[in-house]
Amino acid sequence: MIFPIKTLNQLPLVLKALRKERDLTQSVLAEKLGITQQSYAAFEANPAAASLERLFTVLRLLDVDISLAKGGSALDTLGEPDAQPDGQPSPAAAVTRKVAATKSAGKPPSGQSALAMPPKKRESW
Repeated sequence: MIFPIKTLNQLPLVLKALRKERDLTQSVLAEKLGITQQSYAAFEANPAAASLERLFTVLRLLDVDISLAKGGSALDTLGEPDAQPDGQPSPAAAVTRKVAATKSAGKPPSGQSALAMPPKKRESW
């Protein structure tokens, strides 16, 4: 399956989908990486903050190849995913919609702040 990624906001959902597709939990993947489940959860929630080396390490464990293609093949000029030949939205359309829904649902109501988490020990992997 091909997951066209045009923005870093799409990456967390794609990583989660790839992990679940292989029936792996965050704990199992973290164990394979030699880190805690909490560290992997933080990576999966915000992979853009990690190094490319870490991203590639996780993708290798998920048995995922990366291909680069010249732009314009997966998204139209408005940034919307293309439909498949049968007229149905592409899998990328579902990922894009889910990213937008997750982003809006994850914000606290106006006037309230999110709970601050205490700093945690950083792991080197």
